[in-house]
Amino acid sequence: MRPAALLLVLATFLAPAVASAHPHIWLLQRVKPVVDEGNYTELELEWRFDPASSENEIAVIDENKDGTIAPAEVRRLTADTLQALEQAGFMTWLNTGGKDFRLNKAERFDARVEDPATFTPPDWDRSAGDKEAAMSGSEPPKASGKPRNLVYVIRVALPRPVKTLTITTYDPEDFIRVEVDKSKLPAGCTPGKHPTYKSEFVPGHPILADMVSCKLP
Repeated sequence: MRPAALLLVLATFLAPAVASAHPHIWLLQRVKPVVDEGNYTELELEWRFDPASSENEIAVIDENKDGTIAPAEVRRLTADTLQALEQAGFMTWLNTGGKDFRLNKAERFDARVEDPATFTPPDWDRSAGDKEAAMSGSEPPKASGKPRNLVYVIRVALPRPVKTLTITTYDPEDFIRVEVDKSKLPAGCTPGKHPTYKSEFVPGHPILADMVSCKLP
């Protein structure tokens, strides 16, 4: 079994220790609503992992060590990862005009290596606030060599065609920091902050989740 990729994305849902951790993983999310006959019908999310996290996972996924993720490697990754991602609702909340909801089925799941990296967040202490890491004296992982990004592509179908859509992806425990790529928003989509969804590692100091609002004519 190859659990590393699953744990990387979903550690916050699977291990109590995450509650003591300040972001270990940083994701840049690109939001791409799919338009068909004048309505949004599907949603595609691209997750770019920070270079250090990417290297940890590429080493597991890229079994033949050729620097790419072959179709057979994607199939193995899907078998290990997709079900848990679906059970977690892809850490994403959608709204099409009523109550927020989460989707539990992917129409498409893919992965690739982006080389060189297009997403390199500022350096941060991944183990800040993690008591177990502090006691062990372990050092935060660092990417070696030229930075690369592991990229997940997730496409989901909306329950029905709609003209408006909001998308919010976040981890309440801030183990995984999700940041929207505001430079790559499609036409009709604007960035903002969700009024209530937040990551709050330090009580009283919340980080409001990035939200994307999309509207068609």
